Amino acid sequence: MSELGALLKTARQEKGLSLDDVQEQTKIRKRYLEALEEGDFKVLPGKFYIRAFIKNYAECVGLDAEEVLKHYQNEVPEPEVHVAETLPARKPKRMRSSRSERFGKIGFSLLMWLFLLLVIIVIWYYNVYSKEGKPANEPDSTPITDNSDITTTPTPTKTGASPTPTPTPTPTPPPVAITFQETKGRDDIFVVSPAKDSYELLVTNSGDASWLEVYENGKNGTKLYYANIKDGEQAAFTVKGDVYLVLGRPGNLEVKLDNVIVEDGDNNKGSKRILLQLQAADTTAQ
Repeated sequence: MSELGALLKTARQEKGLSLDDVQEQTKIRKRYLEALEEGDFKVLPGKFYIRAFIKNYAECVGLDAEEVLKHYQNEVPEPEVHVAETLPARKPKRMRSSRSERFGKIGFSLLMWLFLLLVIIVIWYYNVYSKEGKPANEPDSTPITDNSDITTTPTPTKTGASPTPTPTPTPTPPPVAITFQETKGRDDIFVVSPAKDSYELLVTNSGDASWLEVYENGKNGTKLYYANIKDGEQAAFTVKGDVYLVLGRPGNLEVKLDNVIVEDGDNNKGSKRILLQLQAADTTAQ
């Protein structure tokens, strides 16, 4: 049995479904479902149907189909792609007429005469300037500075010790505020304020085993958790960037950020995706 097949079978059993139940919901034949759990893809009608069967099976048992395909892409065979054979393009023959060669010789000769004329002009200008103007080697007698304009700034004298400044007390940071912003595609987006160096994330399960995924720095960021979380278990993380969560059974899972519950609305859906946009503290020196 492959790792992908074991994941699908475990999720089905935890949800209390038989192969007949999955066949009824997905309309996929039972022998194909058994082949998916055993990792025997040769039984399936063709490579084109494998990814579609896995996706339907995963959604039926409460898993995120796209993430499952992405995580186990090495086990899933790619569909056959037919590439059309293309003929190599012929290089055009280089045509050069006697007329173009003649004009090239004329242009080269013209450039040579223009360069010679430029050299003559430069020599003439240099000779005229040397005779009528100031010699090039004559030193400049202009003083660099005028002594009459130099003034001395008196150094202030210390009359007494400066007073010791009173230390400013460190203000207590306000509690975290989590505000729903919008639903974009399948993602519920929340804005978290105020800005902090880091946040404490805590996910608690109070029901049947549920699928949980946690990513730091957005959907394509660092994977912090990717597995089922059982009844009574907790998953705690210290995060500094945006947090992306995939909840297989949102009704069983409670999400807290710095002890503030994320109110994610309707929890009766098969799965839920949440993006927490964190505002990191500005550490740039002023």
